[in-house]
Amino acid sequence: MVKILLVLVSLSIVSIGMAQPATPEQKAGLTNTDGFGILHFQTRLGSFRMIDGKGRTEFSFKGTVLISRLKGRSSFTGQIRKEFEKGDRVVYHGTGRFSIVGEWRSIQWFGSDLSGYWFGFGVMRMAGEFDREQKTGEYWFEDPTNLQFWRTGGTMDVYLPEKRPGYNPTVKVKPKK
Repeated sequence: MVKILLVLVSLSIVSIGMAQPATPEQKAGLTNTDGFGILHFQTRLGSFRMIDGKGRTEFSFKGTVLISRLKGRSSFTGQIRKEFEKGDRVVYHGTGRFSIVGEWRSIQWFGSDLSGYWFGFGVMRMAGEFDREQKTGEYWFEDPTNLQFWRTGGTMDVYLPEKRPGYNPTVKVKPKK
């Protein structure tokens, strides 16, 4: 029994060392972060849609980004230009880095060379594509050794935080009308 407890304690200490919780920079600009989680993501080719999100996301990319119903602020660096704006929707295109803080109905991206994180709450719908090396991209929550792969042939929903109270993986997201 003592050996089992010793092994469990050792494993928990090792897993704490591997965890990648949100840094103060990733939490910047947010006041109430109760119930938030951290999601890291990267792909060479694909798309995503962050649905009914809240928090802070930053990502570098090549491609197109559509932001809908943002209650907060966004900023970007690089060679990004505004392509279209109507009502509460704005479309950007180019190469650079986006930073978005607040609440939003959706943030959509499609393109290449994506790398970023999202500290907050919501659903991320991902669609992967195979790149030249037959890879689709990865995502992980706090543990970078627990990589999960973007699926191809459709979309997949990733919930943030990963294990929230009342979470039921069989419930589907219903679009707002």
